[in-house]
Amino acid sequence: MKKIVTIAVIIFFAGCDKKGTSMPQGAQYAFPKNTEWVGTLDGNGFQYRPPCSLKFNTDNTFTMYGNFLFFSNNAETRKDSISGTILSTDSLPDGRIRITTNIITTFNNVVTKYIYISNRNKIMAVSADGSVATFQLELFPAAGFPVIGTQWRGVSWPKSQVSFVPYACPDLSTIVFQDAINTVYIRNGLPVMLTQFTQLQHTYKQIGARVYMAGYKYLPGSPEGAAVIINAYLGILAPAGDRMMVDSYSPDARLPNYINTNEPYGPNGQTPVIYKY
Repeated sequence: MKKIVTIAVIIFFAGCDKKGTSMPQGAQYAFPKNTEWVGTLDGNGFQYRPPCSLKFNTDNTFTMYGNFLFFSNNAETRKDSISGTILSTDSLPDGRIRITTNIITTFNNVVTKYIYISNRNKIMAVSADGSVATFQLELFPAAGFPVIGTQWRGVSWPKSQVSFVPYACPDLSTIVFQDAINTVYIRNGLPVMLTQFTQLQHTYKQIGARVYMAGYKYLPGSPEGAAVIINAYLGILAPAGDRMMVDSYSPDARLPNYINTNEPYGPNGQTPVIYKY
């Protein structure tokens, strides 16, 4: 599995309470500290809206997790996490909570200025002028949903061009979280084999709503079971725990891509999703 390297970029500022009065750096706040949120980033410039999660920490910071892409001096930088600071928190007349921050989440360099929380279960983050919704999230239950012992696959997909895998997201159709450590895979009702006598398996790790796992595919032209490519994937569980938004850094990952106009891996422009069954 791809090693996950967390790169945290935290800019510290003094915060404000709901009335706008200054509060000490790192002061505790009742809500939404220690909550986790799941959803997607703005999809502008991407093949689809990338999945992500956000965790409000116990101080006045938050951490976002996903496959983040940035460019600096014509150099590509990828990060598994980014961090930001709550500059102030306000209660609006309509009942929403408004969090003021200053964070960039994509290579588009649009700055997220405000995070709005509605009904204590939905987040809409926007740019300073409100013209760009930079990410949209929902509250993930604190109890979570362990994936151990579950099976997942994409939706039935008649356009699939992958032999014996008539589903979207073929790299993960079907993935089985066999125990607390390993996944195995099923194809056409049979175990996917690494060799003639060895079943393919790979390690995974679940942290709250995040699932770090691997997908697979056979090398083109090779006999089945003779050569397998393993691709690192990030999964973000939905609040109900019955579906998982997925994404991968790997160029070999079989995910929707506008280059493939016949959509062999799932509907173009839509965040890839696998379902528990």
